[in-house]
Amino acid sequence: MKYQLIIKNAHYFANGDFFYGDILAAGGKIVGIVAAGTADYDQAERVIDAAGLEVLPGIVDSHVHFRDPSRPDREDFYTGSSAAAAGCVTTFCEMPLAIPPPCNVENLHNRIRLAEERSIVDFAMFGAAGYDNRYLLQDILDEGAIAFKTFLHPAPAGREKEFDGLTVNDDGQLYIMMQAAASTTGRYFFHCENAKLISAIEADLHEKGVNGNEFHYLSRAEVAETESVSTIIQFAKATGCKVGVVHISVPEACQMVKEAKMDGVDIVAETCFHYLTYDHSHIDEFGPYAKCNPPLRSAADKEKLWGYLLDGTITMVGSDHAPFTPEEKSIGLTQGIWKAYSGMPAIEMLLPIMLTHVNSGRITLAQLARYISENTAKLFHLYPQKGCIAVGSDADFAIIDMNEEYVTSIEKMYSKSKAINKLFDGTKVKGKPKYTVVRGTVVMENGVVDMSKKGYGQFARPQKAK
Repeated sequence: MKYQLIIKNAHYFANGDFFYGDILAAGGKIVGIVAAGTADYDQAERVIDAAGLEVLPGIVDSHVHFRDPSRPDREDFYTGSSAAAAGCVTTFCEMPLAIPPPCNVENLHNRIRLAEERSIVDFAMFGAAGYDNRYLLQDILDEGAIAFKTFLHPAPAGREKEFDGLTVNDDGQLYIMMQAAASTTGRYFFHCENAKLISAIEADLHEKGVNGNEFHYLSRAEVAETESVSTIIQFAKATGCKVGVVHISVPEACQMVKEAKMDGVDIVAETCFHYLTYDHSHIDEFGPYAKCNPPLRSAADKEKLWGYLLDGTITMVGSDHAPFTPEEKSIGLTQGIWKAYSGMPAIEMLLPIMLTHVNSGRITLAQLARYISENTAKLFHLYPQKGCIAVGSDADFAIIDMNEEYVTSIEKMYSKSKAINKLFDGTKVKGKPKYTVVRGTVVMENGVVDMSKKGYGQFARPQKAK
């Protein structure tokens, strides 16, 4: 038999542990796993010797924003997916904050087509869920959306098209939307910050003359998150809607999720690597370049968040890749941090930062594989096509060197918005992505992405979809 790829001497993660073997891929799938050193290497188009390296299932990033097609100056599917490939992300899950958002079947189809034309790696799509499109949700699921995202506030002024079908105006609309959502097969994720509360705190801080970088984390207080999480839990109990909290950052909110699970509420939580790594001091130092929503929390909160990750309260870790232009960030240096856009193009840093935590003893490599690949694929019904190394699964691999230390550089990043990644620039990390393999094809080798693979990426359709 002719093979597309053989990974020989692989120390690979499967079924919760690590094993040695030769992994055989053909037609984009894993077709066999044999004892290390026993495969017929002459029958392969490509052989990777993974001796001394670790082989994980390809990373499934639970949370990205690529801005295509309305803001190509920030990012598009081609540049965003090249950044994904650089970080061993073989499947990205795109959030619906775009113009036009996938708030109906037509818009979802158009986004899938656009990504298929441009993406280097595979992808899945969130749908947009709001009060106005609450009767279209099952149709969107049937066409392949993995889940939904909702914001708990009206569309910001001037951004109505971007938030079309993605918002509820108040708790009344939220409850009615969740009633409708409960009758579908989907899960509904919420950006849990109370916008009215934040607006009131912002006004108070301005009145008091607070104008430093601390304005960001003071204005978006922890109570704004916990209050929203509490509301989602109460409404989920009342409606039976399956829910999720994206980028959870507050330990008290995690405790609410933990207790709700014990009470039988079908709820999951996602966090992002930056909430496990950075804190208020980084906002003080980097200002708008460390600005994201919700904000980086206190050092004490960061430590507590690890406990909720390791006990399983948090299901997955994503990047919340959020690209902006240098001008949209630098305005926060001269006119106040509140003027700068929130977010960082972080997809390239998800794996290196988390591997550094593995090397420091914070988390094991097996645990990490579950949080950034297996759990995500299972939750979104992409497993076992994605998220595992097994015969019949897609031949997606993240091949890494756990011992290589290096210093990150903006200049070597692939995101179109890499210039705003000042928070990550010059970071010393240990654990380097060496190969990214998507369906048996190497799309990144030794830090160099194969940019000729534009359009190679495919839509990953959840098993529950038609």
